[in-house]
Amino acid sequence: MFLRNYPLANLTSLGVGGPADFFIQPSSLEEVVRAQRFALDRGLPLTVIGYGTNLLIRDGGIRGVVVQIAAPFARATVEGSLLTATTGCLLSSLSKLALRHGLSGLEFAVGIPGGLGGAAYMNAGAYGGEIGPLVRSAQLVQDGTVKTWQRGELSFAYRSSRFQTEPTLPIVTEIELELVPGERREILQKMNDLQAQRRSKQPLEYPSAGSTFKRPPGHYVGPLIEQAGLKGLRIGGAEVSTKHAGFIVKRGEATARDFLDLIATIQKVIWEQYGVRLEPEIRILGED
Repeated sequence: MFLRNYPLANLTSLGVGGPADFFIQPSSLEEVVRAQRFALDRGLPLTVIGYGTNLLIRDGGIRGVVVQIAAPFARATVEGSLLTATTGCLLSSLSKLALRHGLSGLEFAVGIPGGLGGAAYMNAGAYGGEIGPLVRSAQLVQDGTVKTWQRGELSFAYRSSRFQTEPTLPIVTEIELELVPGERREILQKMNDLQAQRRSKQPLEYPSAGSTFKRPPGHYVGPLIEQAGLKGLRIGGAEVSTKHAGFIVKRGEATARDFLDLIATIQKVIWEQYGVRLEPEIRILGED
């Protein structure tokens, strides 16, 4: 798929944001290579997104080329304890695939709504689990060339990876996950328990981009924001969730500016009251 001036709000869980100059949705490794070379050959900036569940796109949209790695580029196989998947696979689907094969390690991912590519890029995690420790190798496209990095080259840390620090943006295309054999009944029970926790604590009834801020050392974001009296604070259609203050949810019509202004307000208040700097966990892309 190749489109001009595509409205990116259609692709994000928040449903806000402006257009992409060029939008490409590849369905094969060869199409990923061609998409990257299209940007390189024309000197255009390249942005890679997944399912848009951890993403805030500014109202002016994104200049250059936006490549979305999503459902058309989703395939997975299991051999022994090794699960190999292209990065358009949903994490929740991979968690269930691992369950069917009696493999443990991906239980934490059952309720994460995004894809494998974004998870690897961000080293996504929840409830004590992270994707990074499971990754055996990663295939990627960089400078128009297909490469493979092994576990020791990936530099996973809290919500970060080598993919974020490269001078030229890599497009992660395939991940090998090393899992551990386990009892299906126990794996399923853990998945059900985590899903129940998620439903009871998170504002799943409203659109959001997941946890808004990274956890600062020695603190938990939700309690900090609640103690500061910001729970329920609303700017335009953006609101600090009344169920979990670590989430900003969309209530009615909203713009990206509403979310950006609310994020900035929270950061200012938390710094002034507690001397704690909150860094966004959601990716903020584009221009105003």
